[in-house]
Amino acid sequence: MAESSALDQETLGVYRAILFHKEHDPDRLAQLLDIDLSCVKSALDRLSDLSLLAPSRDSPGALRAVNPSLGLKVLLQREQDELAWRQQRIEQNRAALAALAAEYATSSRPGTDGTEELDNVDDIRIRLEALAESCRHESLAFHPVGGLTEESIEAARPLNEQALARGVRFRSIYLDSVTNDRVTRAHAQWMAERHSEIRTSPTLPMRLLIVDTTAAVVAGLPGQTGPSALVFSSRPVVLAMRALFEAYWEHASPFHQELSAADQGAELTPQERKLLQLLATGLTDEAVARALGIGVRTERRIVAELMERLGASSRFEAGVQAARRQWI
Repeated sequence: MAESSALDQETLGVYRAILFHKEHDPDRLAQLLDIDLSCVKSALDRLSDLSLLAPSRDSPGALRAVNPSLGLKVLLQREQDELAWRQQRIEQNRAALAALAAEYATSSRPGTDGTEELDNVDDIRIRLEALAESCRHESLAFHPVGGLTEESIEAARPLNEQALARGVRFRSIYLDSVTNDRVTRAHAQWMAERHSEIRTSPTLPMRLLIVDTTAAVVAGLPGQTGPSALVFSSRPVVLAMRALFEAYWEHASPFHQELSAADQGAELTPQERKLLQLLATGLTDEAVARALGIGVRTERRIVAELMERLGASSRFEAGVQAARRQWI
């Protein structure tokens, strides 16, 4: 029933040859149409299935062409039957999936405190897909240490496109070091080109996703070494997360402006300023690099460049010079 009733050119050519030339023999049809015998036989089977050929009374064992007007009625009836069957199947599938969705929503309902724990990649992705589908107004996100992978970007892109088409507003904050990650930078640019608002910050406290005022997802469970996440649906918690986001958003740099400032050799970029502040607290190079989402070699290169710009021969002297210039 699900087989298409469409006629391809070879099948239609065989039908025309039988209709106009009264030719029935497959070999002669192949010569007449200059096609392979196997194609002719396949076309004959197809035409018979579509009731466009009927047994010939003049030539027992042969087939004759059915009048095109009658054939049209037959094809239309088959199409209508097929459409009715497809609609029935769609309704059955819709009802089955709706029942499963309701059952799944009940089974994965957050605890009494509005917190849901996810401890594997599949569960996290299923939950994120559901949240993306439910988002109607605004999606807010922190993207801290570690660039996005091409796999995660490709998985999320159709959901992002659908949300953008619904008029969802996207606001995202990346680390300043996003400029060093080709994949993440390209994704941020892709979102920005679709009127999403992108900013960067020297540091971010966590990986965070906020959907409207209904849910907040924080990556990483205490004590978990593998992929994990907490989903908060308590409105006071979600509003608190939004307040945290807004605080970082207010002090973050617009994505294009941050790139422009770095390209133009600004006196001190936000990343460089934050690096100096972290070093001033006594953190090691390794700890500073982790906080900024960059490698230790990159962190030490930036320190060396700052020392050169400050004309300092030691880190202590660099700190003094930076304080005099009110960099820290």
